[in-house]
Amino acid sequence: MEILVVKAGLPRSAVTADPSATLSDVDLDSLAQLQVKAEIEDRYGIELDDEHAHATFGELVTLVNEELSERAR
Repeated sequence: MEILVVKAGLPRSAVTADPSATLSDVDLDSLAQLQVKAEIEDRYGIELDDEHAHATFGELVTLVNEELSERAR
């Protein structure tokens, strides 16, 4: 969620711990969603396909963890 607050300008009051929430659910516009996507890609060195555009927070966390786990092998 830090990425959402710092990079996309999400107000802390809109932060949710709901893993089924999407970027749209927390009212991020398309530009902010692209900023979040770019930050995740830069920070973790992974590429998010267009199919991940509507992923939930839980799905994004799982994806990042799986990618990082694969690299550690």
